[in-house]
Amino acid sequence: MDHKAAIKTFIADELLEDEMPVEDDENLLADGMVDSLGMLRLVGFIEESFGIRVPPEDFIIDNFRTLNLLHSYLTRKLKAQSDHAG
Repeated sequence: MDHKAAIKTFIADELLEDEMPVEDDENLLADGMVDSLGMLRLVGFIEESFGIRVPPEDFIIDNFRTLNLLHSYLTRKLKAQSDHAG
């Protein structure tokens, strides 16, 4: 399962009470899909699942507004981690 699919599944299964589909460009915050507690749970899931740390300065709306933005952020973090380790 790719990163975006894993995040999408987590949001649907753990954060949404109804089983509505999550679109890649849907505003998760403005549409009320994910509240502040949900964001903390989402960050915890990302850190645990992908082995990265989300520092406070990265916890901004431009990184977490949509699945596409979140996927881009995660891709950058994983690449930076890989570059740093190599």
